[in-house]
Amino acid sequence: CIKLLICIEDQKNTENNNYSVLNKIKQFFQPYLSGTHASLSQRIALMNECITSSMITRRSLGFEMLSTALDGPDWSGFGVGEFGARPRDYGYKPNYDELVEWRSAFIDVIIQLAASGDPELERPARSILADKFRGIWFQEAMRDKLVDAARTLNVLSPWIEGWKAVRTTIYFDYNKHGDGDNVEQLPDNLAILDKELEPIELISTIKIYVLSAIHEYWALDADFNYEDADKYTAAEKRLEVKALQLGQNFAISDHVLEELGSELFSVGEMPLRAFGRGLVRGSHDQRVYWQGLIDQIEKQPNVNKNYGVLAGFIEEVNSVDPSLAQKFLDQCAQHPELRQVLVGLHPRREFTETDLNRCMSVLDDPEISPHMYGPILWRDQYVNLSAGRVIKLAHRLLSKKNGDDVVLDALSMRLPRQEVAEDTLGTDLRQIGLRAAIIRVQRDHRDSGGSTDYRMERVVSAALRFGGYESEKQEWLNTIFSVVDRHYCCIQSFKNSIQTTAALMPEAFLNRIFEGAEEQKKRRLFFINRSSSRGLPLAKIDIDNLIEWCMAKNDPNVWPSIAAGINLWSKDALSYEAPKDPEQNELTLTEDAIKFLEASPDPGSILKIFAERVTPSSWSGSRASVMQPRVEALGQLITHQRSDISKPAKAAYQQLKTLVENEKQREQCEDSQREQRFE
Repeated sequence: CIKLLICIEDQKNTENNNYSVLNKIKQFFQPYLSGTHASLSQRIALMNECITSSMITRRSLGFEMLSTALDGPDWSGFGVGEFGARPRDYGYKPNYDELVEWRSAFIDVIIQLAASGDPELERPARSILADKFRGIWFQEAMRDKLVDAARTLNVLSPWIEGWKAVRTTIYFDYNKHGDGDNVEQLPDNLAILDKELEPIELISTIKIYVLSAIHEYWALDADFNYEDADKYTAAEKRLEVKALQLGQNFAISDHVLEELGSELFSVGEMPLRAFGRGLVRGSHDQRVYWQGLIDQIEKQPNVNKNYGVLAGFIEEVNSVDPSLAQKFLDQCAQHPELRQVLVGLHPRREFTETDLNRCMSVLDDPEISPHMYGPILWRDQYVNLSAGRVIKLAHRLLSKKNGDDVVLDALSMRLPRQEVAEDTLGTDLRQIGLRAAIIRVQRDHRDSGGSTDYRMERVVSAALRFGGYESEKQEWLNTIFSVVDRHYCCIQSFKNSIQTTAALMPEAFLNRIFEGAEEQKKRRLFFINRSSSRGLPLAKIDIDNLIEWCMAKNDPNVWPSIAAGINLWSKDALSYEAPKDPEQNELTLTEDAIKFLEASPDPGSILKIFAERVTPSSWSGSRASVMQPRVEALGQLITHQRSDISKPAKAAYQQLKTLVENEKQREQCEDSQREQRFE
């Protein structure tokens, strides 16, 4: 059965994010809740078969099995259901001693793999044991086995990831955190292991402090203070100082860059820039060392890289020989790979017009991503550049693919977190920001996750709150409604930007809804009243402005149309869910809804629209339970002092109560049918 699952996993499309088969296979290697009674030897044999396979995907699966076998607690039995003709249980359930035997057997496998002489087997095996070290350490009977395994791995090759695991265990489990005094005493064998594994040799030390993929401050910084409010910032500074010294020591030593290999440019959070500065301080000939770095980066595969070492090298050279740093930067501008990160390679000092000219010279290269230039538009490092040059750069970015996203992101970063009265961007950048929003929505109206909408809303808000560039404002409105028309009113993104536009341009926005042919009007009306309750386009328009606009139209038909698009319930964020506690989740009509109802020339027609909105278009759980509090909220209008409101409210309330009762009966019938079982 499991071999069949493995064959299915082999054929999985790499673009398919469905991990159900993989998870099922991995679950068979849990010590608990695995759903199988296969013996330990059977599982290890199958795992070894996968690990030693020539197929990369199957080898990766084998290491997933190994990782799962040493994982926990906790263990999950999710998916271990009944299938087939025979009853099944949750599988093997080892006692304490059997769990020790289980873990010891898989640790022995790791030792064998680590001594195999094959780096493709050694690296993941060593990494897995480091990752599981703390969890296994909780089981006291396993501690001697862990210590012996750690020493064996360290003899084979410095186990730097294991040392980090030991330091992490000490920090979290044997140090005081907060006000608690119940801290277990550090075991002697763990303290000794900490000293034994601590890297001493220069290359190992560099790999742990500079080239690690993950920056765990508590493991690397001996002075890390949990009580310090600025503990992470302080630790980062101390580790940068250490990286600087390590870079200097490396350059002075007889070691060569080839010993660091591709890790020197690996993507991570470590202080590579400080290490690069240290290389300059220790090198005898900066030109030769620079060329060595260039040679190394050209040897590496063309994948994601971190160029922090080069940036740090240039920064330190600039502090002692600015003209040489300029030559290095000019060389980077001509280099096919480094020119793609040219802006970030410049020293963290005053960015000059000469530097900008150098960066602008490569902008027209189709291989250059516009994202590289975003920081120039907002970071303090570039504040001394003339406004005209920055504006020109922003204009040119809009002509690049995805340049609109870069401009929106940069201008949103330039704006203060809280909205202020003064004009932060200035007329030109506000106009460019609105142009970027227009291009972005015209290009693609989708925004998965909403991050672009967040940035766009900030920029659009800043642009529309001030006068000028009226043609762009009208074009922005045209863009919104052209997308509404083109996609049959189905816009699921940029809701905040649209709401803000409606709030800041209420009259023009409302006029657009009722313009055009009848089919256009239908789509636009559907757009304003059938959006998510969290994103009604009219939600941010001041209710007085809505009422004033409706009155000015002198057309009673516009009132019901607008009524369908205003916020109706006082707890819209929960209105699609069945209330868990009706007393704590009581819905009421919003003050704006009541105010709009009272101002309308025909309250009965407005109440009819309100009644239609009692039935949700989407919901979770029981629809009747969602409808019930809405009906009661509407029923509060029965006591309204105006008879032209109370009478139609009473009639609507009675009809809605009947509707809810019918819905309850329908749900009960469906539940009854669903609960039937074949005997």
